[in-house]
Amino acid sequence: MHYKLNLKTAIYHIQKYRLMKKIKTIILSLLLLLPFILIQSCTNSHIDRTGFMPPLKIQVPNDVKKDTATMTFIRSSEKVINALSDRMENIAVNGKDLLGKKDKDMSVMDKIKMTKMSVQLLSVGASLTNELVKIQHYIEKKQKEGISETDLKAYDAVEKALEKRIDALNNKYKNLISH
Repeated sequence: MHYKLNLKTAIYHIQKYRLMKKIKTIILSLLLLLPFILIQSCTNSHIDRTGFMPPLKIQVPNDVKKDTATMTFIRSSEKVINALSDRMENIAVNGKDLLGKKDKDMSVMDKIKMTKMSVQLLSVGASLTNELVKIQHYIEKKQKEGISETDLKAYDAVEKALEKRIDALNNKYKNLISH
């Protein structure tokens, strides 16, 4: 059989393939993070954000801002990224004296402090579960309805914001990472 492929069809399939890869990555991330996020935190104490990076604000084109469902997805993604970023910075700031220690060199109190920070990181909080559910519903809906240019722009904006935050964290705490 011979298939006729025009440029418009090829572009559509390339965009669909790119978005499906991003959707798979987001779903995999959700599946990996969900069990940890569902764990209840040992403490509900507020994190002191002094010296932390400002909250991330995902920049989106004006045509994307008109789509309420897409903006809900983007704002939910912001909340998740910011919460995880804050937890990571909390560990970097409050656990910097522990990060370079070997397990055998840690006191019982050091191990308790490290365990507490680990649980806080992994249990970002029950409030994020709602945000992750919103993201999952949006992705499932788009898989059924189809993918638009607005959807592609939204996924790209979230992906770029996440990469930018990870790079900023790595740069800010590079002296701790290099240990």
